[in-house]
Amino acid sequence: MFTRVRGRQVIFWQSPRTARAARPGVRVPGRRATGLERLTILVDTRERYPWRFGRQQGVSTERRALPAGDYAVEAPGGDLLAVVERKTLDDLSGSLVDGSLNYLLAELAALPRAAVVVEDRYGGVFKLEHVQPGFVADLLGALAVRYPAVPVVFCDTRPLAQEWAYRFLGSAVAEVSPGARG
Repeated sequence: MFTRVRGRQVIFWQSPRTARAARPGVRVPGRRATGLERLTILVDTRERYPWRFGRQQGVSTERRALPAGDYAVEAPGGDLLAVVERKTLDDLSGSLVDGSLNYLLAELAALPRAAVVVEDRYGGVFKLEHVQPGFVADLLGALAVRYPAVPVVFCDTRPLAQEWAYRFLGSAVAEVSPGARG
């Protein structure tokens, strides 16, 4: 890829796979979630590389230790209203194989609204190294049956996963507090 940086022409090398992952063919809209004026998203203190929610309008973040999940919003009484657990494909497969995702989904299922968001495509589950094809998909299917209230959502990229979480958390706030709408 040829471009200019600080007035000089530079060349960046990208494999076809990197180029596809960087541009999934989707433009993320800048519209507010469900018309909310303000939304405060709680970010778990153990989250090492948190989403910034910089593109979204009217969003502020607050670091706090969450009992489950990585991102959450509060109900007017202070209880957790909705929670999102963020996973990369490698993290998802590792926690599925070692059994820790089962315990996490049990904790998430005890909350009013929860979801797991994966920053990759579902097709990547069948291309994982060090596991037989279909093994991780079987484990995902079993957990979906065991915990039907906690969906596992595959988004193509990190920005799309962040956008989905923003819309999910914003919709949860709008559903419970109709006065929060703009």
